[in-house]
Parts: sequence; C-alpha cells; structure tokens
Amino acid sequence: MLEFTMENGGEIGLAPYPKTWKGLGHPPLPEIVGYGHVIQKETLLDGRSNILIEGLGTATLLSLDSTDPFYISQADRRVHEKNPKNDLEFSERLDELLHLTKRILLSEGADESLILKMNQIFEHPYPVDFISSILYFDFKTRQEILEETNLKSKSKRLHEILLELNLTE
Repeated sequence: MLEFTMENGGEIGLAPYPKTWKGLGHPPLPEIVGYGHVIQKETLLDGRSNILIEGLGTATLLSLDSTDPFYISQADRRVHEKNPKNDLEFSERLDELLHLTKRILLSEGADESLILKMNQIFEHPYPVDFISSILYFDFKTRQEILEETNLKSKSKRLHEILLELNLTE
C-alpha cells in the first residue's frame, strides 16, 4: 500500500478503525475521511515502515474503486474555513479557547514550554482543529469537530467541550 501511495503522488487517506468491528474482511469506511501527504518514510529491517504524514484536510468518499489488497477510492476534498486573523470576534473566541486549553494542559502536567508555545495558535491556519487534536475527549465528538467545515460552528462546539473539561478538573 505504501509503495502504491508513493508511486501515485504520496497522498493517502486516513480513516479510524471501528473499535467494534467484528466482521470478516474490510471494515466499513466512514463517509468523511482525513487525507494527508507522506513527507517521510523509513523502511525497517523487517519490511515494515515508519511514515510521517502531514495532514491536509478531510474529504468525502465518492466511490470505492478497489478493496483488494487495500482500499482505493475517489474522494472530493472538503474546504474548511481558515483562521480569519483579522476578525476581532473570532480572535476573542480563540483567546478564550486558548485560555481554557492552557488550564487543561496545566492540570494534566504539561511542560511549561508547551504552554508558552500555545500562544502561536493565533497564527495557525486551523487553530480549532489543532486544539481538538491535542486534548483528550471522546472520539466521536472530536471527529464531529474535525469534520465540520464552518469555523464558527466548530469553535462554538469546542468551547462547550472545553468549558465542561474545565469544570471537571
């Protein structure tokens, strides 16, 4: 699969493996998957590989061309709203998300250098996705946030979750 990926531009789709899957063969794919570009590949002595993937976004699956020996599909890339750095209302929301995130990270014993680096979130093109990806909360909710393309909707949902997490600490 990795060789096929590298020969075809290095892009690869990523989908969560369903924990409850007990069937034979390949598990079902979700309608929306992540995709990324393989930016580093290290072949191990036993034939396996370590890879580093840069996430590029999400896509809606259009068709499944093959399942043997691995999934090959056609997908439509979804456009996610980027950080509108000059939007005062969103900057205020992001400031609140950052404050709540730092509180959670501190309560979990995160290193102070990470807490300080979190201030760079204002320059990140997808700050809500980044925060969602580094905090621990239920998988389904995280997926819903990452799949949402509207920045205000996803930031509002993350804000609700961060408030809950801060209340439980």
